[in-house]
Amino acid sequence: MGIYSIIDNRAWNSLKLVTDQFNAFTTVTRTDINRIELDAEKIGIKSMYSSYKVMNKWMGRVYIFKWHCFIEDSALPHNQTIKLQYRGKLFGEKIPEFTSKHELATKLNKDPEIIKICKAIDFEKLELSYSKRDNGWNIEIWPNYGDFIWMLIPPVRYFRKPNDVEIQQTIQLVQRIRDVFTS
Repeated sequence: MGIYSIIDNRAWNSLKLVTDQFNAFTTVTRTDINRIELDAEKIGIKSMYSSYKVMNKWMGRVYIFKWHCFIEDSALPHNQTIKLQYRGKLFGEKIPEFTSKHELATKLNKDPEIIKICKAIDFEKLELSYSKRDNGWNIEIWPNYGDFIWMLIPPVRYFRKPNDVEIQQTIQLVQRIRDVFTS
């Protein structure tokens, strides 16, 4: 039993709380420590699971919530990566933009539904990586919800669940990306 075992258990419970909120769209099929898989076929993709990226800090830990999705697609001849970046002023309007040399980044940037969701949720990271070996897109999403933060001094524990709109928009984003890639 390590120094962080109690904190890790609280974090894993938080991971389960967040993932369970998506039951309106799909169900949990498998639960492991730091990985909860969903029935992704209900939302039209190959796989989807949630996990935490654990970062040790001095006198604390940060658990960053992540979604991992996989969309089958054999259209590209080589590996490719598309990343979401935000432009704009610090306290002004943020403008999401997908960056890559591939034409699919342009398609994503021209899709009003995807851009609207990216403005609303404010992702820390959204990366789409095509793997020729896997014949599909690995999507990694770090939304602005679900993180669990624990600090010893001062004693702080923070966790934010997604609201209903964020849940719906996350599912819509994955489905819309699938539609853009398969069209």
